[in-house]
Amino acid sequence: MLIAVTGDTHGRVDVVKRHLKLCKPDYLIHTGDFYSDGSRLARQLGLDFTGIRGNCDTNRKGKLIEVVELDHHRFCVLHGHQHRVKHTLNDVYYYGLEMEAEVLVFGHTHVPCCEFQDGIWLLNPGSPSLPRLGYGASYILIKTGKGIIQPEIVALES
Repeated sequence: MLIAVTGDTHGRVDVVKRHLKLCKPDYLIHTGDFYSDGSRLARQLGLDFTGIRGNCDTNRKGKLIEVVELDHHRFCVLHGHQHRVKHTLNDVYYYGLEMEAEVLVFGHTHVPCCEFQDGIWLLNPGSPSLPRLGYGASYILIKTGKGIIQPEIVALES
């Protein structure tokens, strides 16, 4: 299975949409801050979708946290503002342990992250529209299979 992860889109999805059309993922995860972007992308690309609300999603549509089984792997998806991800990954890591997640997907920082810590992947796709701290626009692709989780940060070019 090929899973695309994006978030912090803030209403700008054209570039990431073009890339997703080319790589043809099977599933889409959106980490919040314009939940409606994720929903719209999934609908336009014909993908199943998990998305959550971020701190900028004031319309109250969507959940704050989702736990989903994809290709026999347990994913926990959250925005991250509620776990202080701009300061440390410790809180979100321990939350992942509590949720028995193999993959914890978060956003909020607009900075990509792909770390494996003691059995849990901590993944942040960065932002395709408003990257921060000198990083470029990005999203993540995750290849999964039986016993396989292979995430990769994908740099976006206009």
